[in-house]
Amino acid sequence: MIKELALILKGKDKMTDRVRFRILALSLVCVYLIQAGIFTVLGCMPLVGVNLAFCLLNLAGTYRIRNSRCCLGWISVVYFVACFQSLLSCVLLGWTYGFSLYNIAMIPVVFYMLYLTENIDNPKKYALIYTVANCAATLVLRSIVYGGEPVYYYPIGTDFKISFFNNIVCFILVIVFSTLFILELAVSRKELVEQNEKLVRLANYDELTQLRNRRSILAEWKSMERTDYCVIMGDIDDFKKINDTYGHEQGDEVLKAVSASMAEAADRNDYVSRWGGEEFLLIVFGDLAYALEVVKRIQQKLKQAEWKSGEHKIVVTMTFGVSQRGSVPDGNIDELIRQADRRLYLGKRAGKNCVKTEDG
Repeated sequence: MIKELALILKGKDKMTDRVRFRILALSLVCVYLIQAGIFTVLGCMPLVGVNLAFCLLNLAGTYRIRNSRCCLGWISVVYFVACFQSLLSCVLLGWTYGFSLYNIAMIPVVFYMLYLTENIDNPKKYALIYTVANCAATLVLRSIVYGGEPVYYYPIGTDFKISFFNNIVCFILVIVFSTLFILELAVSRKELVEQNEKLVRLANYDELTQLRNRRSILAEWKSMERTDYCVIMGDIDDFKKINDTYGHEQGDEVLKAVSASMAEAADRNDYVSRWGGEEFLLIVFGDLAYALEVVKRIQQKLKQAEWKSGEHKIVVTMTFGVSQRGSVPDGNIDELIRQADRRLYLGKRAGKNCVKTEDG
């Protein structure tokens, strides 16, 4: 519990439902024990017995609770027991002792517990019901007790001292649990941001190769302002044969290695994407000479690479088709892709492991 509390205070993690409940229950146990000592000094033995009984009840909750499914029941018990104890103290000692403050302090506490505990359906409903019940009972009892006579009388000034103590304790409860609420919400928000970033990446990047996918590259392309670029369409030669000979797992490894080689060969401003299957599309900024230089670097990396399946060396080559933005007057994306794809096909027919920059 201490380790989890330390992590939440550092803003690095959320607490489990069990630890969160234990912190609440043990905090109230400490309050009940201190109050029991005060009531013992005052000679108010009924409240001593009630406080000690509620201590045992809270401790039983920390022992019995195992998962979030039984959290709601125990949270409800602890909450209403705390409200009952404070109102009973008001009846026996009088309203000026400040025990009613615990009913107010328990409202943000129960909101914290209900909203962050897992598997509680519609926590807003429970929070509203519990708060309304608490407020109604407190206000009704106040109208009855405030003008009446308490059961136990004590010297003048006793109520001020105990009321001051109760104010301090209630402030501490509100501050501590509100702070924990904020810290856990901050962690939840951080997790949500990270999950959103992960979802965005999953939507825009190919999971296997970690390259941009077709949807992502097209979206970037449509918003592109530069016109000094070439489109390179590349395809791994005889990839089906690699899968059939060495297995799909080895084929995936080849895809990842080829993707890494292309990403390294291109400039940081260029775009490299997995177009589909063993086909890749690159957008490189520069003239045709630069595009051919990128293709050359890719071919060199593939030639230097050493891929093996057992004792068998896997030789990987690629065929490329290149189109230039300037060759299409209106810069039509579909036409640039068709040009590059057509030239890639011509390269395949010409014997593979080559690059084609023209339709002829």
